[in-house]
Amino acid sequence: MGWALAGLMSLASVSAAEKDSAAELPERRIVAAFQYPGVTLSPDDSLSVDLLIKNRGRSDETLLVDVVEKPADWTVEIKRYGTTVKGVFVASREDQTLTLSARPSSKEQKKLPVGTYRFVAHVRSADGGVNLKPELTVSVAAEEKSGERVTIETSYPTLRGPSGDKFQFSLDVQNDTGQDAVFNFRAVAPPGWETSFKPAYESKQISSLQINANSTRTVEMEVTPPYNAQAGEYDFKVFVESPRAKAEKDLKVVLTGTYGLKVGTPNGVLSLVTERGRPASVTLLVQNTGSAAQREITFSAFKPENWKVEFKPEKIENLEPGAIKQTEITITPAEQALIGDYSVAVQTDGERVNKETEFRVTIRAASAWGWIGVGIIALVIVGLAVTFRVLGRR
Repeated sequence: MGWALAGLMSLASVSAAEKDSAAELPERRIVAAFQYPGVTLSPDDSLSVDLLIKNRGRSDETLLVDVVEKPADWTVEIKRYGTTVKGVFVASREDQTLTLSARPSSKEQKKLPVGTYRFVAHVRSADGGVNLKPELTVSVAAEEKSGERVTIETSYPTLRGPSGDKFQFSLDVQNDTGQDAVFNFRAVAPPGWETSFKPAYESKQISSLQINANSTRTVEMEVTPPYNAQAGEYDFKVFVESPRAKAEKDLKVVLTGTYGLKVGTPNGVLSLVTERGRPASVTLLVQNTGSAAQREITFSAFKPENWKVEFKPEKIENLEPGAIKQTEITITPAEQALIGDYSVAVQTDGERVNKETEFRVTIRAASAWGWIGVGIIALVIVGLAVTFRVLGRR
C-alpha cells in the first residue's frame, strides 16, 4: 500500500507540473521555417527542402499550407512522406516536418537551370490567427570545370590488333569530389561490338564501383569485335558517373584485319607440257580470303637454271577481301633442257601472308625429231628386209 500511495503521489506531482508548464505557454504560438532557408545546388541535383512547423501554444492547431511565390514555369509541391498535402494538424507542444519539392515544369528539362530562385510558403489557420510566410532561396550553380571532380586516365587510349582479338583498356578513375561515391560505368560502342568492365586483376564483371574520396581505382574495359568486323578504326566513348560528378574518355581500336590468300589455277591442274625453248602459259588465280585488303601482291619463281618465268601483270596493286584477280604465267624452258619432268615453284607474296604453288613442267621431244625418228626406223626396217632377201637367195 505504501508503494502504491507513493506512485499515485508521483503521478499527481507530474500532472501538476505539466499543468503548470502548459499554463506558462501562450494561448497560440506557431513557428514555421525552412530548415535551410538558403541552399546551393548543382544542375544535376534535385530540389527538396524540409519545412518545419512547431506548435508552442496551449491549443492544438490545424494549419493550411501552400506556396504563394515560386519561379515561373516551375512545379512546386508540399509533401509529407511522398504524399502531397494542403494542410497539417499540429498538437500543442509538438512538431511536424513537411517537404517542399520543386522542379522545372518542362519534362524535357532534365537538369535544374542555373540561376537564383525564391520560394515563399504560406502557413495559416482558417480563422486568420496564424499567418506566416517562410522564405527559401535556392542558387543553382554551373558545374565546376576544374579537376576537383572525377577524371579518367589511361596510358594507351588507342589499341591495335587483328580482327579476331579482344582488346583491354586500363582506366584509372580518380575521385576528387571530396566524398566517397558509387560510380556507374557505361560505354558507347560501334554496332556489333561488346563491352564489359571489371576491377583490375579480377574476373567478375561490374557496372558500378565505389571509389573512396581522393583515391583512384583501376578498371579494365574489355571490347570484343564482331566476327565479321572489317579492318579500320573504331571509336568508343566511356562514361563514369556519380550523382554529383561525371567524366568521359575517348578510346579507339584499330583493326588490322585478318590476312589470307588462296592461290590456284581455274581448273586445278598444276602441270604443263611443252618443248625445250618453247614457252607455255598458265593462268594463276589469287583470292583474298582475309578481312583486310591486300596491297601490292608480288610474284616470284624458283626455276631450273637458264629457264625464264614471266608474270603479266607482275603484281596486283590492291585486292579487297573476297576479291579474285589473276596473272598469266609464261614458262620457257632452256634450249638445252633434256626431255623429262621439271618443277617450277611460284611464290605469291602478300601482306603478312604468302603462298607457294608448285608446277610440274614436262618437256617432250620436238615434232620434227619425231618424224626423223620414224624415218630412221623405217629405213632400218627396209634395210633389214633387203638383207634377209639377199641372204635368202644364197
